[in-house]
Amino acid sequence: MGKEAGLDVLLVDDEPRILSALRRVLAPLDLAIEATEDPRRAVGILGARSPRVLVTDYHMPGMDGVAVLREARRLSPGTVRILLTAGADTRQIVDAINVGRIFRFVPKPWDDDALAALVREAIDAYDVQRRQASAAEERGSLRMALRRVRKLQIELGPPVHAALETGEVACASTPCEHATGDYLDVLPLDRGRTALLVGDVAGHGVEAAIFVFEARALLRWGFGEGDDLDVILSRANRVLCRDMRGGRFLTLFAAVHDARTGMLEYMNAGHLPALVAGGTGVRELERTGLPLGLMEDARHELRRVPLGPGDLLLAYTDGLTEARDAGDEFFGIEGVKATLAGGPLRPVEQLRAVTDALLAFTGEDATTDDLTLLAYRPRAGAR
Repeated sequence: MGKEAGLDVLLVDDEPRILSALRRVLAPLDLAIEATEDPRRAVGILGARSPRVLVTDYHMPGMDGVAVLREARRLSPGTVRILLTAGADTRQIVDAINVGRIFRFVPKPWDDDALAALVREAIDAYDVQRRQASAAEERGSLRMALRRVRKLQIELGPPVHAALETGEVACASTPCEHATGDYLDVLPLDRGRTALLVGDVAGHGVEAAIFVFEARALLRWGFGEGDDLDVILSRANRVLCRDMRGGRFLTLFAAVHDARTGMLEYMNAGHLPALVAGGTGVRELERTGLPLGLMEDARHELRRVPLGPGDLLLAYTDGLTEARDAGDEFFGIEGVKATLAGGPLRPVEQLRAVTDALLAFTGEDATTDDLTLLAYRPRAGAR
């Protein structure tokens, strides 16, 4: 059975005249009050009704006030506890503090105004305590929900390292909160092709994560239908323009590598330039249009560049370039390029070089924004 509700104050004293006096003092506060001369009955009330405030005498036959306080702490831990006593000694005070965790002592005889004010203060303390407990419970529930979102993102995301038909890929994604607003995907396609996608929804946390899921569904559906890259992005843009609100948008680098031709077909919707490192140095794959979700009639240019076995593609989000050092300087795209200056590495090694350089730059392992990385290297002889 559930607890009964609606009890503000429980009064416990073995003297009827004291209970009458307490009721008279508290009457102007307009509280729901129950009084009993029997401390054992009081324990039953505590278990059934969880009053906001308990006011109990210390000296009572059969069961003293400390025992009542002990039971109150066990049965109704949120109840604010006040002890009435005529001439408490040191042992009584220590027992009441250690066993009953009392809110205040009130000596007999009491001052009526002071006692009424104290009970009002105890009611307020109870309400604050409940609000804090409720807020803590909500935060706990939110953290659990965010952890589930992040778990789902990991389960749906690409592997951290994979040998594909067309090449080798390594991925990493670190949220600044429990869930990330970054988008990361690797899709093996037919005819010796692989789709590589890195994006970033404006903002982070659970709302951004929801839009990541929507974008993922739209883009994967388009690739599954065999649509061309420009058709896929145009459709996704129209849908996101209708769904995204409050200034949100998605920047996106989307590419398809064709191992048969050695070409990379890509579109960059307002995202940071991906980098290609090869024998001729490091080159940027520039933006080709606006972010998705801003304008329904936006146009995105489709570009093609060569990408062979001697090259490495690195795509990333602004959690990398906007990381700062102790002097508030950005890591920047030049910092990213510096990690590629020694020539292309294997994807796993390249991601390690990037993260090591970032850590050395910032001087701490702290993420102030979502951070996502994708490194891809075509495989020699892939068809």
